[in-house]
Order: sequence, then C-alpha cells, then structure tokens
Amino acid sequence: MDLSTTPIRTIEPLLIERLRLVFTKQKFSLDRVPSVLTIKEFERIVRQTPFIGLAFLSVAPSRNSGRQMQAVMRWRLFLVVTATRDLRTRFSGDAQDVGLDPMTDAAAAALQGWSIDRIGDVAVTGIEAVYADGWADDATVVNQVDFEVSYSASSSMLRLADPGDFKRLAVSWPTAGAPDLTRSEIINVGGDDGADV
Repeated sequence: MDLSTTPIRTIEPLLIERLRLVFTKQKFSLDRVPSVLTIKEFERIVRQTPFIGLAFLSVAPSRNSGRQMQAVMRWRLFLVVTATRDLRTRFSGDAQDVGLDPMTDAAAAALQGWSIDRIGDVAVTGIEAVYADGWADDATVVNQVDFEVSYSASSSMLRLADPGDFKRLAVSWPTAGAPDLTRSEIINVGGDDGADV
C-alpha cells in the first residue's frame, strides 16, 4: 500500500507552494498547525510572526459518491501578526511591517478560484477575526481564512500491493419482514462461480 498518494498528503504541499507565492520565506513563517490551538502552541506561533498556520479540518463526502468518493476537503489558515510599534500597524501595516488586513486579502486572493491540476477547485468559505482565549497581548491579532478543496478519491490511489484483497466480494440481501429468507452470496471476481450461503 502506498500512503504517499493519499489526498491530504498530496494536497498539503500544493497549498503551501501556492501560499509561498504571496508569503515569501524571507518575511513570513508558514507551518502546519492543529485546527485547535492551545495556549502553548499559540505562544510558539507568536514568536514567529507574521505567521501563517495551515490546519486540516475535515472531509465532507458527497452523498452522490459511487465507487469514487466525491468530496470537499476543508482547511483553515490562521494569520497572526504582532505589532512592533503602535497598535494601528497591527491591521494596516506600514513601510516596515505587514498588517493583518493585507495578509488576509492576499491569502483569500491566492486561494479563491484556484484550480489545482488533476485534483479540483479551491473556494474560500469564510474569513473572520478570532482571538486566542487566555492570551492577553493587545499587540497580537489573528484572522482565520476557511477554504475547501474539491476532489475525488478511490482505492486505486493507495496502490494496494495485494490485488487478492479484492478477489472476493460478500453480498447479503435482507428480506423485509422475513429475516430467515436473507440471501447471501460470495462473488469470486477471478471467474469462479459464486457460492450461496
């Protein structure tokens, strides 16, 4: 089995590469973070501002999925800025420091409508100001940008090493109101006749 081709592992480096187009390594820290930040985690991040944290949230499969799962993968960006001079620069920035407002605008513009080759489209689903509960530094401000990536997935991307895992299929048909008439069948994909149970 090859787990290197799974959707989350495949999409994460592409998202980071995209964000690095607008948030260069020289000026911005960018790292994967948990979706819920503890105070300890937030203290680590604040020492690296301006900071962009990329967090995986969830996968929401479509009810219309067949053999291939059609889904949206939900992600969140945490944008963190600490003012180095007056508090106004937290939001607007100045000639020396970037502000939270331009960072938020740049993140949304980089993600919204981006079509990831052979994967799917990206849509920004929400932007809001947040705060770290228990953090009392007025100089630090945080926004979050939520977005989702549409994609499809199947077992073929796992490159299962043993095709024998899929050589037999067990199927049962329950009969409403008459459980003793439930029919089960084992289907041998290799060509052997199925056996009724």
